[in-house]
Amino acid sequence: MASPRLKDIYQEAALSVVRILTFTVVTLIVGLSVWLTSVVAGASWGLAGAIGGSIAGLTGFFILVCGSLYEVKNFTCPSCGKSDHTLKQIGYYNCSGCGSKYHIYDNEISSISL
Repeated sequence: MASPRLKDIYQEAALSVVRILTFTVVTLIVGLSVWLTSVVAGASWGLAGAIGGSIAGLTGFFILVCGSLYEVKNFTCPSCGKSDHTLKQIGYYNCSGCGSKYHIYDNEISSISL
């Protein structure tokens, strides 16, 4: 797997748009699914809407708090000091300056010896 290095600002902007679209689509799908399930189970449309909206809101909250979908992190190589914008929690980072390999996860950076 290649290093998740961002080459320019347009890639970061595209990832932001994809992140917003993914959040919106997942929240709407969950809300609609719960609403439809509630209606089929016999709840009134208003109650089903309240249940669906609540579950969709909780899903959106957990996506924002717990998720890191296409999150960009500024990474500085501990070996050579080269700085890059990379994706968090995707594979590994292969420094283009010194060739060192690192696994980036949240605030932890671990060296990979291959």
